[in-house]
Amino acid sequence: MLFIRLRLLGDIVFTIPAIELFKRRFPRTRLHYVVEERFAEMAGIIPGIDHIITVPVRRGLKDILAFRGQIKGLGINTVIDFHSGPGSAVLTLASGAARRIGYRTPNRNWAYNRLVSRRSTDYPTHSVFNQARLLEKIGIAIDVLPPLPVIDARAFPLSSPVAAVQDIQPKVVVHLGAGNRFRDWGMENFSALIQHLSARRIPVFLIGANSEEVARAAILAKIAHVHDFSGPLSSREMLALIASAAVYVGADSGPLHVASLTATPLVALYGPNLAQISGPWRREQVEIIQLEMACRPCSQRKCKYDTIHCMRQINVERVYEAVSKFIK
Repeated sequence: MLFIRLRLLGDIVFTIPAIELFKRRFPRTRLHYVVEERFAEMAGIIPGIDHIITVPVRRGLKDILAFRGQIKGLGINTVIDFHSGPGSAVLTLASGAARRIGYRTPNRNWAYNRLVSRRSTDYPTHSVFNQARLLEKIGIAIDVLPPLPVIDARAFPLSSPVAAVQDIQPKVVVHLGAGNRFRDWGMENFSALIQHLSARRIPVFLIGANSEEVARAAILAKIAHVHDFSGPLSSREMLALIASAAVYVGADSGPLHVASLTATPLVALYGPNLAQISGPWRREQVEIIQLEMACRPCSQRKCKYDTIHCMRQINVERVYEAVSKFIK
């Protein structure tokens, strides 16, 4: 069996319940999983994956032929494409598998011979459920979807800076962005929240990988009791840092869903996306903060307001109160 989910962090995490259901039903079947090279470490954390196949972010004909050659001898009969985007559709077809399962999409149906509607009749439904629906084409019932596992990060190899702060308690991990401006809470809001926590001498650890998040962290790290862990952080180190925290705070983005693989309480900020569709796949210790607005959800291509009200108007005091509930 070959599963394809090229990217991104959160979407890869959302395939975990489908992987568990598959391994329950076919425990002796070897499961191969295709991701882009940059997400290989994340896939390596997931239980149930027997073999990871990586592909470049940008793929030419040479890469596609190399992929086909790589899987030719694996005895793969079935491919499930959890994204059904242009790139994954090409790889699905290139696999040469007899049974190719994907979403019904106007321009990519040629890649599949088993099609599933992209939306269920019960919309809105969670992305975990939508991806798991593809399993029905191989006879797996999805009436009850398992929760995400709690990954034990204690055995992970860690850099000295991350290892050195594991025992600091209680600490708060804050992701300073979202990788998408429409899901960004805003520098002024993050600053106000961190000032509240600093006044209580609560250690705050900042994470974020893109240039804006790193720049924000450099400014906010000047506040007392704030520690800058922005920049490149491996999936395992991110998981370990969050697992040792009293609470995690962040918007709908990859680190939030990585945090869902810990027992750490989550305070999740939702704006243009609905938590019913892309919220943490966790049933306990999750506080979702979102505003009721007629324009939600939106395409995240333009905003009817000068600023992105659904995110920027989430009240700092409300977030602080949610964080405080989990700090003992």
